[in-house]
Amino acid sequence: MGSKLAEAQRIAEGWGLPSAVRSARAARLSKILKRQMVSRGLSLAGDALALLLAHWAAAELVQHFFHVPSGALNPRNYVVFYLPFLLAVLLLFGRNQRPDLRRPEKELELAVKGISLAFLLLVCANFMVFKTGFSRYLMVSWYLVALVVLLGVRFGLRLAYGALWQRGIARKNTLLVGSAAKLFELQKLLSIQRYRGYELLGIVPAGEDPPESVESSGLPVLGSLDRWQEIARENQTEQVIVVLEERTPEAHRLVSDILKRCLADGIDVQVYSDVFASREFNYELDEFSGFFRFFAAPRWSKRLQMVGKKILDFAAGVVGSLVTLLASPLVAVLIKAEDNGPAFFRREFVDCDGSVRYYLKFRTMYTNAQEILEQDTALKAIFGEKHKLLDDPRVTRVGRVLRKYSIDEWPQFFSLLRGDLALVGPRVISHEEAQRYGADLPKLLSVKPGLTGFWQVMGRQLTTYQERIQMDMFYVDHWSIWLDLWIVAKTFWKVIRAEGAY
Repeated sequence: MGSKLAEAQRIAEGWGLPSAVRSARAARLSKILKRQMVSRGLSLAGDALALLLAHWAAAELVQHFFHVPSGALNPRNYVVFYLPFLLAVLLLFGRNQRPDLRRPEKELELAVKGISLAFLLLVCANFMVFKTGFSRYLMVSWYLVALVVLLGVRFGLRLAYGALWQRGIARKNTLLVGSAAKLFELQKLLSIQRYRGYELLGIVPAGEDPPESVESSGLPVLGSLDRWQEIARENQTEQVIVVLEERTPEAHRLVSDILKRCLADGIDVQVYSDVFASREFNYELDEFSGFFRFFAAPRWSKRLQMVGKKILDFAAGVVGSLVTLLASPLVAVLIKAEDNGPAFFRREFVDCDGSVRYYLKFRTMYTNAQEILEQDTALKAIFGEKHKLLDDPRVTRVGRVLRKYSIDEWPQFFSLLRGDLALVGPRVISHEEAQRYGADLPKLLSVKPGLTGFWQVMGRQLTTYQERIQMDMFYVDHWSIWLDLWIVAKTFWKVIRAEGAY
């Protein structure tokens, strides 16, 4: 038995290879995967595989369910035309961006829009080039299957990169140059998004930062600002992030100098600045002046997305309310069998106008939950800090199961149907919690609270309260219908896995 365990451990640690060999192989793999050509090549190969699989699956479905003969599906050697055609459209629509640097909702948006435009153009090309009849069943089935398969492949690639990053592989060696206080903000921004693609080497502080600001980052100080290029070369830096608070000619000249030197050394540069932090504008490089040009997104796009959000809320409200009505008798019996009392619990929340309202949840705590909390001063202090308790003694056995799979949240669909809540939005907060948002409270209340949200899918209860606030602010700043759809999809995955629930 002991030898089997030892063998399993040896395999898990790297198929019996010495640590030096494993490290060397990991370093080589990391170097390869970090190359821009490789990441784009993997994305292109994944898209090609997805389109081929989708075409094959759609053809099988059409022949099986609609009995369309194989000869009527498409001309011979059609793959020689359609595959390069569709890939070219997807590449152009992706704007030549690196897939590992795109946020997930942007990936979702580009994939849906790109595949829709590609198939629309393909239908037009079929009539203009081949001038032969195509099975409409095939084209519709192919489009729908391609959407699912393409998204699956692209997000599978993202998961693969994420798994490698967690193991320290394929991370981009990144040097932080500038204000320590602003660098700390950048670290928090990366942290709440759970983005691990950067290997943060250390800080080269600029200006008169107090020691506590530098120490709060937890990163080593690698030297003074006048040695930044030497430090970058010594640490094999692949990317420099410049963060400057000062809005002075000296700061601009420093950024210009860093850009010039990094260009010569083949190092990427990111400029983290409040100037580019606006979410209401798009911007691009003006090739004539060499400066950035800001322009507002079209209003119709925002309005269309708001309509889509309302439709999504209504559809989810109807379906969720029906499911809750059907499940309520059984859940109520289970709740009462363990701890006799009401099946539902009224939870207060602060509405957008600042008023206190209520929504329903299935009761998961004992009826004397408040007394249990009051009798334990240590427990009460923890609750006052986090508004959540790990291994909460007030929760019943049935309640733990309901919470684990978020069944206790189902009655909120009634509030969603009434329009009190949104399907996706910031966290619902009590009147007591509102005080903790401080100056951010008006921004929070500008958006209807949701049943699920960015906080729930990026850690759920396994986050600090301050992280929850930051995640709420991130959602408000970055809202789009694509972000909502990504959160909804990830919510299902989190609930099924019971990840982060207690």
